[in-house]
Amino acid sequence: MNTIVCNTLTGAVSEYTRHDFQSITPTHGGSASGLYAFGGDLDAGLPIVAQLRLPATLRESTLKRQIAMVYLSMRGQGEAEWAVYGPGPQPWRYPFPMRDSGQTRCAVGKGIRENYLGFGLSNPAGQAFTLDRVEVLDSVSKTRRV
Repeated sequence: MNTIVCNTLTGAVSEYTRHDFQSITPTHGGSASGLYAFGGDLDAGLPIVAQLRLPATLRESTLKRQIAMVYLSMRGQGEAEWAVYGPGPQPWRYPFPMRDSGQTRCAVGKGIRENYLGFGLSNPAGQAFTLDRVEVLDSVSKTRRV
């Protein structure tokens, strides 16, 4: 009962997990069970949890990298979650507070040393947020390649 939607202008992809829409317009979605209006802070009475995921990419050199810190320019309330995707099936997840100042940081595990890394962001409580910028600071091993 999932519907995947792609914005053909921006390439953004969304997935609706509780609706089997057959057709979608900018303001409504239709399925065999009815017509649904888009908008508001809830989805069928439940908070809207966003999950952004960037693909794992190869870093600039074959030397292993360690993430020093992640800095985010984002506004919102409550706690968000940063994910680091490596070679394994499960990501490493790190909660961090969103701050009124619009600038926050997320410390990640010191043991991550990989060449291919992907990243993700979510709002587990479904609270609204605006993301403007992400900076992932990493440090390169001087000798470790394998």
